[in-house]
Amino acid sequence: MNYTENFETRKNLYFNSASSGMLTKSAVKEAKRYLDVMSLCADVKLDEYFEILDGARSGASEIIGADKKNIGLLQNTTSGVFTVRNAFPDIKNIVIFGHGFPCTRVPFMHDSRYRIEVVSKNVSLLNKLLSQVNRAIVFADLVDFLTGELIDLDELTDIVHQHNSILAIDAIQGVGYLPLSMRDSSVDFLFSGTSKWLLGPQGAGFIYISDEHLDRSISKNLGWLSLDYRSFDSFSALPEPRRDASGIEAGTRNVIGAIMMRENLKFLNSVGIEEIYRYDLEGAEIIMKKAEVMGSVNQQSGSMKTPIVSLKTRNVHHLFNYLSEHSVQVSFRENHIRIAYHIFNTLEEAKKLVEILDNYKV
Repeated sequence: MNYTENFETRKNLYFNSASSGMLTKSAVKEAKRYLDVMSLCADVKLDEYFEILDGARSGASEIIGADKKNIGLLQNTTSGVFTVRNAFPDIKNIVIFGHGFPCTRVPFMHDSRYRIEVVSKNVSLLNKLLSQVNRAIVFADLVDFLTGELIDLDELTDIVHQHNSILAIDAIQGVGYLPLSMRDSSVDFLFSGTSKWLLGPQGAGFIYISDEHLDRSISKNLGWLSLDYRSFDSFSALPEPRRDASGIEAGTRNVIGAIMMRENLKFLNSVGIEEIYRYDLEGAEIIMKKAEVMGSVNQQSGSMKTPIVSLKTRNVHHLFNYLSEHSVQVSFRENHIRIAYHIFNTLEEAKKLVEILDNYKV
């Protein structure tokens, strides 16, 4: 089975979900409807406004196996870092587990109040480091943006909590295909933008906040739209803040982003995360088997954990340009060609890519 009917027909071979996802037809349709309303009425009615936001939160909670009360909407993954940072102004030790994507490191780099430690993906080294500091916020990428390496969430959580520290997970390279159950997890925070495996758009995302940290996170990230308004008719008596994770939604939301997020999540959840994971790995395996004979790769066929194929060859720039000339859209990252297979791709496309690679000559 393939799911191409949910997406516009493409002439190119697009294997780049680790960079940007492909919007569903439904997301585009609903976004256009919203723009039509905006052009005539400036905004949707208040009831629909709240329904849009609630639908986005519901979809996010379902895809990570969480309760909706633990989900707040964000503008991007970096906003998730800020939310965590704001919640613990007293913690000045920041640990980055694995080199990771710059998203979790940069917000602290030029602030002299913070001590940043980057530790390799070795839990023994992490354990040793945490034993030497009073308390830390540990940031980790759920899936490495280049290698596709998947961390052991349970093991990492146990070690971090043994040292009275906080674990915050950047999940943008995993949410959308990777089965998760946050109800069964002790992770403190998990956040993701929607721009990649959640099929878009840019400028939208969400954060999971564990029950333990809800009150603190809301109070330290409070804004005027954190309050539990039923209408905007009067501001003479302000309502109390919302007590669920939506309380971190401090200011004007990206409503059109929430609409597209809601529609894309409806589609993904209708397919089911277990089926998406199986589907994605099946296609990625086809590509990996070819990549293995061309150069060094990040995973091994037959034991792939994520649908990310990173290939390095002696002539990697030449190969990347060759793929571009043959209308294959992939990413060039850290001297590797990164290929990502997702739900809008087909096995036929994967085989076509292999055929193109078979015809490659230096």
